[in-house]
Amino acid sequence: MPAIEGQTDEELLLLLQSGNEQALTLLYKRHWEPLFLSAYQVLKDKEACKDLVQELFTELWQKSHRIQLTVSLKAYLSASIRYKVFRYIRQNPVREELFDHMMERMEAASPESKLAVKELQSLLNTLIDTLPEKCRIIFRMSREQHLSYKEIATQLNVSVKTVENQINIAIRKLRSALGYALLLLLLINK
Repeated sequence: MPAIEGQTDEELLLLLQSGNEQALTLLYKRHWEPLFLSAYQVLKDKEACKDLVQELFTELWQKSHRIQLTVSLKAYLSASIRYKVFRYIRQNPVREELFDHMMERMEAASPESKLAVKELQSLLNTLIDTLPEKCRIIFRMSREQHLSYKEIATQLNVSVKTVENQINIAIRKLRSALGYALLLLLLINK
């Protein structure tokens, strides 16, 4: 493996896309620990977290030939593990103590995850700027000013149904552009 040791994540991803198993192994060695710790911050279950990280890299291998990233691999993996954690919580009976201080655990992010969130937030803002004007204004009023649909409707002199429709259009377009996992991560971290 020494020939690819010094490669960047992006270079390793290209090798992975061409079927290079050594690239997968190296990416796993580089990223498994922060991904495990990120999952463990929320779940507090070592075995479940190990399984989720393993599942993430298995999927990365299986989907490697069709992955097209608009963010760094590190940001993609961080968002993916968070999505897996939330899916795990949704699908499994959850111990009550899991919810004790959950917000504090999620906010106690590592510098890497803070950077990933910042990078994703920047991408989200860029994508929001591409929304049609009315849709963009309504979405920002809802998410940034935390106004209710009724308050937005009153300020813009439109119906509540119009506001609801525009929010749904914005979310659908952003979800399509970012991928569901990244959108979930960004909306949770707001």
